[in-house]
Amino acid sequence: MKLFPFLALGAFMPTLPAADWPQYLGPRGDAISSEKINGDWSKSPPRTLWKTQVGKGCGSWAIVEGKALVTGNDGRNDIVRCLNAQTGKSIWRHQYPEKLVPNLYEGGPNTTPAVDGSRVYTLSKSGVLFCLNLADGRPIWRKHLKTDFGGKAGGWGFTASPVVDGDLVYVLPCSKDGAFYALDKKSGAVAWHTTNVQRSGYAAPVLTTIDGTKAALVFYGRTVVAHDLTAKGKILFQHRWKTSYDVNASNPQYHDGKVFFASGYGMGYAVLDVTGTSPRILHRDQDIRMIFQNSVRTGNSITGVFGDKRIDAELIRMDLASGKIHWREKMPGTRASSALVGDTFVLLSETGDLVAGKLSDRGFTETGRLKILPRKCWSPFAVADGKLIARNNNGDAICLDVSP
Repeated sequence: MKLFPFLALGAFMPTLPAADWPQYLGPRGDAISSEKINGDWSKSPPRTLWKTQVGKGCGSWAIVEGKALVTGNDGRNDIVRCLNAQTGKSIWRHQYPEKLVPNLYEGGPNTTPAVDGSRVYTLSKSGVLFCLNLADGRPIWRKHLKTDFGGKAGGWGFTASPVVDGDLVYVLPCSKDGAFYALDKKSGAVAWHTTNVQRSGYAAPVLTTIDGTKAALVFYGRTVVAHDLTAKGKILFQHRWKTSYDVNASNPQYHDGKVFFASGYGMGYAVLDVTGTSPRILHRDQDIRMIFQNSVRTGNSITGVFGDKRIDAELIRMDLASGKIHWREKMPGTRASSALVGDTFVLLSETGDLVAGKLSDRGFTETGRLKILPRKCWSPFAVADGKLIARNNNGDAICLDVSP
């Protein structure tokens, strides 16, 4: 039985302007940006600004202040690249020894750089955590999730991207001393950590507000947990969800007392009611699966490309409260990343097909489709300042002009 790795979901930094994409899943970490783009490609398809090679990996891009940042592996080293977002030319690069580890995929890092002010935070598969200077790539501090915090990664290493919020950086060592760590973002010193012991999953913490409390929703290897960030990670609620090989990798969603999450390997999706003393499943479908691709929530609707290694991809829109399927549309491959940019919904299939369209509860109207990369594209794309940047697992990268 073949396995597939997964992508780390992004950080949450709500204070940055909409023109930037400082992490996986965009300005607020929810795959939604207010930026207006050209999504009608029948009359005016986007032109290619540049192409380059960034090394193997499945991590996505951060785009901030005209700089595009990504991490890849050349077979012996991880290389953090900072490129000019307009031209693709190198501004700086920071590299360090790191094995490729091509475990049933091309290998390389699976995390996305997180940019906060003048600092960039990156995490390797083996657990090397860097804070770099955005201007020149110079290391400010370095930690290691294994040697410094006793962390234990899953079978595909550490894949949960660092989450920056306020003065803290959140990471998931999943050590015997605690699963969830809050570090001082300026020094890397431990500010606090939880005491819960969890199997490592592959999704980054999703920051949200639950019943008026600032919280982190974490999809661990065998449990979905909400941590109270105002009380050093105290558990608000948890629900057991054991997926084969602990592959819980897609971003959970919280809205109005309900939690949506999904996995592959026959688990499918579920929606929990978390308003009572303990979570209870409102609805579930084991055939509607997300192995690592992301979902997008707008109002009471969840939209995303569902699929698994033997299930063809479908763009599905469902009602969060009831589970009613509003519609479903076939898409290329078996999975895809997606985002809502202005009023244009964009998805990148693993086949390298980029699809744009308009969506509502009534249906999806496709307005453009382009083949932009060779397969496999498991890394999510990023959009900022009129540019859409994507890469595939082998490290082929492309930047398109999608300005309106």
